[in-house]
Amino acid sequence: MLKKSLDDRHGRMEIIELKDIDPSPFQRRKHFDKDKLKGLAASIQREGLIEPIVVRYKRDRYELISGERRFRAVRDYTEMETIPAQIVKATYLEARRMAAAKNLQREELSVIEMIEAIVEIVDADLIEDAELIEDKEYALMGKNPADRVKRLLGRLHSITISKNRGSKISKEAEALFHKFVKQLEKIFKNLPKPLEWRSFFNHDLPILIGFCEQVREASLQNRPWPRSGLYT
Repeated sequence: MLKKSLDDRHGRMEIIELKDIDPSPFQRRKHFDKDKLKGLAASIQREGLIEPIVVRYKRDRYELISGERRFRAVRDYTEMETIPAQIVKATYLEARRMAAAKNLQREELSVIEMIEAIVEIVDADLIEDAELIEDKEYALMGKNPADRVKRLLGRLHSITISKNRGSKISKEAEALFHKFVKQLEKIFKNLPKPLEWRSFFNHDLPILIGFCEQVREASLQNRPWPRSGLYT
């Protein structure tokens, strides 16, 4: 049950009931290996949960931010009714960023999952900053994170090439460049594994954009993935 006040619980470790936790809306993976989950569940029963899951409080319930495998293992393959959790105070965008950052730190992460996590971090940061100054330019660049990130990086990449060639660019292009490029450099520099945004645009983002959902799911079930700019 939800016992304590919200302010008392933020940032604290607590044992909470599994039935009060909703799955993460930021989890794109649909396939979870049942045998591995059963093995994880057995390990948790023997040794306890070494690293708690992370949740946020939302409308009288908890929403999972990270720890999807641990949560599923305990919920689906043990008789446990509660689980240790860290409760954090986070907005929707902050939770997106946290979930993506946690994903980047996971072991055995496929390249396509890495790319998706980076897109989530970049998009959440840009959307959040845009909301603070009530600027809709970035939000209108696409209907989903990958489309928005691809369009922005593509435009900045083209402007960069023109600048390097000494070509004349429009005032609008110059304004767009100065508006976003420093921010993007900072975001990519602060990733768990720093990356240059142009390398990400040229070598990694095309992998995500070019694959249909069926191929994506197959790739998540069959690791490893071919090398990309993320490994160079």
